[in-house]
Amino acid sequence: MRRKHFGSILFALFVSLIVAVGFSRGWFEISSSEDPTRNQVHVNVTLDRGKFQSDTESAIDKTKREASQLSDSIKHGRPN
Repeated sequence: MRRKHFGSILFALFVSLIVAVGFSRGWFEISSSEDPTRNQVHVNVTLDRGKFQSDTESAIDKTKREASQLSDSIKHGRPN
């Protein structure tokens, strides 16, 4: 029972982290508008795919560069 709750909590924290990073990086945007004649509020969530993809590619490139540097330093016996 405890393991099930731990997994649920871990999943919720992971999703929260993704959402927080997404908003801070500008991947998501929330906007709203009111329709007073129908007494409704419309909430829209927009995903900027270009920004998300650009950040993903940058992270991949940075990871490859750092992994290559680490690999080279290990091959040559140098500390970081």
